[in-house]
Amino acid sequence: MSFIRRFLPAVIWFVLGTLLALYLVPGELEQMRWEVPGMPSSYPVEQMCRPIFLALLCYLPFIAAVFYAFMDTMNRYMTRNFISYFLMCTLILLLTYILADFTDNMERFRSRFDDPFIQSLKFYGTQLPTFLYQILPYTLLMGTLWCLSKLSGTCEITGMMQSGRSLLKLCYPIFVMASIVAVAYGIFGFHWAPSGASYRQIMLKHSDSDGNGPKPIIYRSDATARIWRVKFPASLNNPGAPLREVIIEQFDKQTRGKLLEQYTIGSATWNKLDSTWTLEKVYHRVVHTPDSDEVNPVDDVYFEKMVVDFSEKPYQIISPSMGNRIDAMGTAALYEFISSGAGSREDRCKKRTEWHVRIARVFSCLVLVLLAIPSAVTFQRRGTMKGIGIAVLLAALMLFLYRVFPSLGEAGLIQAWISAWLPNVIYLFISIYLFRVNLAHRSFKEWLRAKLQGQP
Repeated sequence: MSFIRRFLPAVIWFVLGTLLALYLVPGELEQMRWEVPGMPSSYPVEQMCRPIFLALLCYLPFIAAVFYAFMDTMNRYMTRNFISYFLMCTLILLLTYILADFTDNMERFRSRFDDPFIQSLKFYGTQLPTFLYQILPYTLLMGTLWCLSKLSGTCEITGMMQSGRSLLKLCYPIFVMASIVAVAYGIFGFHWAPSGASYRQIMLKHSDSDGNGPKPIIYRSDATARIWRVKFPASLNNPGAPLREVIIEQFDKQTRGKLLEQYTIGSATWNKLDSTWTLEKVYHRVVHTPDSDEVNPVDDVYFEKMVVDFSEKPYQIISPSMGNRIDAMGTAALYEFISSGAGSREDRCKKRTEWHVRIARVFSCLVLVLLAIPSAVTFQRRGTMKGIGIAVLLAALMLFLYRVFPSLGEAGLIQAWISAWLPNVIYLFISIYLFRVNLAHRSFKEWLRAKLQGQP
């Protein structure tokens, strides 16, 4: 009976993870059929790995439950405490983030959405990976500090260490759970957080009105010398939906400055089976002929429906800054761009720095946990709330470092990998010193005083 009770949570999470994967993975595969980024390649690695990583994300709670099942009683107790405080910190910070963002964009939602309440919920559903990607390292830090400071305040840490366990061995379950969170963090950054950032750009930036309704999304295709102006784009989560109120301008491929044709369209729907566009309520006008500079006097010709074989795909059009906005590019897409040699030297330098930052921030989750452990642990019956203040300070400092050093890397002042990994190295050395202090059962003040006096 005890065996069943121990492994039952893992079985339940396996079933739930399987059901979630069966629901999400087919949708992701369908989504990939619509997404054909145009610069600088089709990103085959990213496209192949997305369903695999999404399935892995669904099974991470099951993996955590398996580790929990094989732990002894003390480790399971430590795991339960850590998970509860970590989830509490994540929920509090996430809700604060969403409420602050909603307050700032409430008027935009009212003007942009037909049903502001329902569509706002859907919007923030798409933003969850982006928000979690921004806050998870810091909620790991705060959750660890909160958990260990509470256990230290009640002298439970002292009692556990008297059983013969070191501080590192005692905190082993925290490292295990933090590693699983770090994997989830890396998966979010691989595609879904950048996709949410791109969707946010479309729904908020391009929904700003100048008095004539939402600003149109503008997509320029250098390969076809064609410009798309879309007033009401489809969602990134449903790129196959019709584009409404569209203007398409075809320029001369040789001169680039001469407008040949213009299409004013009520709606445009892409047909994925034959890669054509179905245009409805179309006003077509031939402005110039290729061999003449004179304006064609013929008026617009109206078509109720017409089919054209424009090569642009929905994802390219509704993601107008793909290849230019770093936060809208997935991790694999950044690597593909760097490897292709496309863009200017400055642009490649920025993307190379961002790629290293994406990788380094995954490991920063573990570094921050390593830093939090000696910061929160005290062997005295006081200082229970000390970890909360330290959490705020360290989170702010880490955020500052991840802004300053990557900026130096993007400017080419230091190597990209150095600018990305230097904050982790700094925090790692700080954590080593703090561990020496706490393993010696001395406060930081006592340790510092001893060092100043030349004592060990």
